Amino acid sequence: MKKYRGYWYRKYSDLKLAEKMIIVYVMMLGICFLLSVVALQVSFNIYDGKLYEKSLQELDFFTQEVNRSLDEVEGISYNIAMDTKIQEQLSKMKSLKRFSADYSYEVYQLRMLFNNELANSNMISNMVYTDGDKTQFVVGIATGTISKELYDSVMDRIHEAKGAYVVQQPTCEYPYLLTGRDIRKHIDASLEYLGSLLITCDVSGMIEKYIDDLEAESSALCVYSDEGVIYENQEHMMERIPALENEKGYQVIKENGQRYFVCHLKSSKTGWTYVNVFPYSEIYGQNQKLRYLMIGGFLLLFLVTALILKKLAHMIVKPLEHLTESMQIVETGDFDRAREFIGNSSQKDEIGLMTQEFKVTLDKIDTLIHENYEKQLLLKDTKYKMLQAQINPHFLYNTLNSINWMIRARKNEEAAEMTVALGTILRSALNKQQYVTIEEELDSLRKYMTIQEYRYRKRVTFSVECEAAGHYLIPHMTLQPLVENSIYHGVEKMLTPCTISVTIKEDRERIVITVSDNGPGMTEEELNAVRSFTAEPKGHGIGLKNIYERLKMAFDQEAGFHISSVCGNGTTVQITIPKAEVMKDDD
Repeated sequence: MKKYRGYWYRKYSDLKLAEKMIIVYVMMLGICFLLSVVALQVSFNIYDGKLYEKSLQELDFFTQEVNRSLDEVEGISYNIAMDTKIQEQLSKMKSLKRFSADYSYEVYQLRMLFNNELANSNMISNMVYTDGDKTQFVVGIATGTISKELYDSVMDRIHEAKGAYVVQQPTCEYPYLLTGRDIRKHIDASLEYLGSLLITCDVSGMIEKYIDDLEAESSALCVYSDEGVIYENQEHMMERIPALENEKGYQVIKENGQRYFVCHLKSSKTGWTYVNVFPYSEIYGQNQKLRYLMIGGFLLLFLVTALILKKLAHMIVKPLEHLTESMQIVETGDFDRAREFIGNSSQKDEIGLMTQEFKVTLDKIDTLIHENYEKQLLLKDTKYKMLQAQINPHFLYNTLNSINWMIRARKNEEAAEMTVALGTILRSALNKQQYVTIEEELDSLRKYMTIQEYRYRKRVTFSVECEAAGHYLIPHMTLQPLVENSIYHGVEKMLTPCTISVTIKEDRERIVITVSDNGPGMTEEELNAVRSFTAEPKGHGIGLKNIYERLKMAFDQEAGFHISSVCGNGTTVQITIPKAEVMKDDD
């Protein structure tokens, strides 16, 4: 026995590392996966399937009972409208004078007929009859006052239906179901209008009549429509119900550390959604022991598997420990120590080859770090400045202050336009994309110009001329900082009106963007400082150096950046970039 065990151990030891790992993991994961899938599939299908089926059946039966009661109300309204005695009584009343003794007697007889119909149903709270002119009376139990608006709305719908059945869903204003129809003369087929019938139903009482059919002892029921909650037997229950997408289904939710089963069903007849919520443990408890037994079995299997893998993995993983520790040293940035820790391995297996490749990789990474260190620092600093300058707090404060004074001055249209423009700028500022189209950049720029025109009024004039196709790409936040710079150095320092123009033209291969102003310009010394980027940017905006560096990183040597200025005759910034189009998905 020991001889054979030693033989297979040596055979396994001579295998390649990949083969060793495949054998161990395929065997163990295969067993665990097969047992887990079979056991969990069976248990979940039995538990949740039966639970959902049973709950849905109960809820469906409950819904049918409520619908049956609603059908009964509809049937009563139809019987009243088609009743021969009632129609004859109404026809006789139309021929009598109002307030006469005969008329009062006939009204009394009509009330008795309505009372007889009301006595046949416990679903109806009261009935209202009106002929819209002479007579209106109520029979049954009072259910509160119906607002004139609601009453007129329901009666208009009843008249428009011309004898058809009309239903008004309960609302927060009046939590009762209103139904009705016109009574038309059928005994002679003339369809003469004889009056209108309005029936009030207590839906809550109707639902509570059948709520005992739900077997769960701690069951909570909520019924709602598009117009609001119709019934709930627990306060604030609607707030606990998660979003329901399908017409029927179930979910398991957690609330205060306890799981609840939520089953819902939408009635095709009324459009009401019925939601039944009860503790998951009420039905699930009978199967809890079985599940715990399964979990215990899985844990035991996991422990046994872990012990076996520990023994087997020792001979596999041990040779990799030195290489792993060396990689951990690399994470600290100490490449020299990492090389010393690896040493000179003479192994020719996979581990030896991995060690040699790791040494080569270390050398390449060390070289790349030194070559790209300064560029990465520049990129990091540039991104930080962009984020810092995306939303100028002074610009935002001044804009909001301007909007405030416009509202106070009742310049609401101007305030609204500034608010929309500010929203567009903020949305653009929070855009995480590195590149945008020229059209998108110009749209944000125009909104910025709109705000500045309102702020400075006649002190500044903007113009935008674009001949280039708007689908070409440009680094985000390129044009606005240039215009902002012209405002700061032009409008702020001029007593006469300042004109700022933006032109975008294209030739065969390039886009030429020019931002110019007629401001005070710069002296030769100031211009040289700006061109050499030795002048520090003022305020909270993006400096010209920052824009130049982003253009160079985006387009390398293909990007051009030129500044010209004459003292007293304004400043011009010209940018040239290659044409870069938005990539489209292939359909």
